[in-house]
Amino acid sequence: MDDITRSQGGIDKTTENIGCPSTRQDVDDEMNLVDYFRVVAKHRRMIFWICTIAVITTAIVSLILPKSYAATTSVVPPVDVLQKGVGMAGGLGAVKSPMLEKMMDITSIGDMYVGILQSRSVADALIERFDLAAVYKIKNGVSAVRKILQNRTSFEVTEEGIVQITVEDRDPCRAAVLADAYVEELDRQNKRLFVGQASSKKVFLENRLREIQVELSNIDNIPSREAKIKEMLFELLTREFEIAKIEEAKSMPTIQVLDNAVVPEKRCKPKRTRMVLFAGAAALCVSVLTAFVREHIAKTSLS
Repeated sequence: MDDITRSQGGIDKTTENIGCPSTRQDVDDEMNLVDYFRVVAKHRRMIFWICTIAVITTAIVSLILPKSYAATTSVVPPVDVLQKGVGMAGGLGAVKSPMLEKMMDITSIGDMYVGILQSRSVADALIERFDLAAVYKIKNGVSAVRKILQNRTSFEVTEEGIVQITVEDRDPCRAAVLADAYVEELDRQNKRLFVGQASSKKVFLENRLREIQVELSNIDNIPSREAKIKEMLFELLTREFEIAKIEEAKSMPTIQVLDNAVVPEKRCKPKRTRMVLFAGAAALCVSVLTAFVREHIAKTSLS
């Protein structure tokens, strides 16, 4: 009986000994957590003052920083351009090309507009028109002014093919004027490219018509089937030649303005609330880390 009792007592002691390490580990973890809070509580004044100084300093800096305003305008390709693209795509019939389909896509037209807007020609035209070198107080050349203008301007093409032009400036009125000026320069460059394309097309058609006209002058020496094809081709080219002359002469807008730029009433920068919150969070992390480093140095020096 005593043996059984001893055995049970041994089992109980063994079980108790087995459970001790985990219990001690839990106690150690609780003690470590308490120690962490003690360190923070011990250095609470330092943490408080670091966070307070960081928040106040950031708030003052955010008030001193110059305000920036953003104005946005939106444009879309003209309806006749889209209809022409749809008509060309429908006229292809069974012959389809991925590249050609991409060219007919409205988003691709928007990407082309963005490419024109980002060109050096458009930037230089705006720099000269608004004397941005004097506005930005840059004396190092046009390239530096162009870079500032580029950093303050953004272009975006939506899924619907709408091109959005956003310009930031310290003057809200100038931000709106620059955004609208981008649209004007886009239209001007578009017309230049469009007229040049129409002129090249007209010259090509004119030369081709002369060649066919010479061939038709000797129609008696041409087989009847080939002669009919030449006559149909001559009529088709004549029609296209007249269209090319009209396109070369017309000065209609090449883009449509969906939304004109409006003078912004609220600033877009600096984002004061975000700056203060970020500064407070960063100061809290740095101050707590500093408290633990100081505590570690103090314990090391004592040992």
